[in-house]
Amino acid sequence: MRSFTLPLALAASLGLTMPVAAQGDFEDVIGGIAQTLIQQELDRNAYIAAQEANTARAYRDYLAKFPKGQYRVNAERALERLGSPVEGSPAAAAQIEARLGISFAQKVAVQRELTRLGYRTYGTDGVWGRNTRSAIAGWQRDRNEAATGYVTEAQLRVLLKGAVVTPPADDGTTAGTISAAQTEAALRLTRTQRVTIQRQLSDLGYDAGVADGLWGSRTRTAIKGWQQANRRAATGYMTSAQVRLIAQQAGSAAPPAEEEVNGAALEERLMGLTLDERVDVQRRLRRLGYDPLRTDGTFGAGTRRAIGEWQADEGVAVTGYLTADQVRLIRVETGG
Repeated sequence: MRSFTLPLALAASLGLTMPVAAQGDFEDVIGGIAQTLIQQELDRNAYIAAQEANTARAYRDYLAKFPKGQYRVNAERALERLGSPVEGSPAAAAQIEARLGISFAQKVAVQRELTRLGYRTYGTDGVWGRNTRSAIAGWQRDRNEAATGYVTEAQLRVLLKGAVVTPPADDGTTAGTISAAQTEAALRLTRTQRVTIQRQLSDLGYDAGVADGLWGSRTRTAIKGWQQANRRAATGYMTSAQVRLIAQQAGSAAPPAEEEVNGAALEERLMGLTLDERVDVQRRLRRLGYDPLRTDGTFGAGTRRAIGEWQADEGVAVTGYLTADQVRLIRVETGG
């Protein structure tokens, strides 16, 4: 109430000398200011209450009461972090697409169709990276639809020219044949990625036991608990979207998705490096302080680790696979 003391006192003092009509206008102004201050305080208190509850329902209640509130963006980001993004947002669009269970062959077909229509994906390799997302967004924009860069089931049908799209069932299976365990197996998580996820689960309050990369009953129980808390089917097995969500909630980077790694591997393979060139890369990495263990032209675990460490220090995506530009940069850094 202290905030209103000065305006009210000012109104009282000026009211003694102002004409009656002017007094009425001034009182309306003061009343408007008071109402604004009251609304701001209610807005703030409602957001604090949502923060304290820290649930998707609490944040949605806040947005329903204050759709244009001063903390709207914060509430929307919190919903994304909790895996329950606002409808129509890019994060929600990404979730909708993920539930479609688009196959590799379908992704390739979509890229080819977009290219045929004049939207450049810069590759038809089944990996939907930045260029493919931009192409999808451009296609959506030209259709006067929300340009999210993520496809809906109806849009996918159009791009696949009517081919049937069968989204995963609620129990984690696709068309009754792919189990939750098979879905996780398709991710091909490395031992390091599994250790990271165990640690993230424990950090979030779901005891996964010893973070050794071996997912036994304790880790599976932790995964189920996390899935239930995040309104996912409690299968005890991870999906790609869930791996990313856990990382977001734990405040760390998600392990690279298998499709990202496959895309990087394909990019490296397309360079067609000769045996001598591969040996040269290994030797140059060693000169830079990144030990590949062997310099025989075979890019094994040691070389992949060395490449990843170099990429991390360069501030680029850590895939363990090289691009043509990165090979050139390594040569420059070691004297050409």
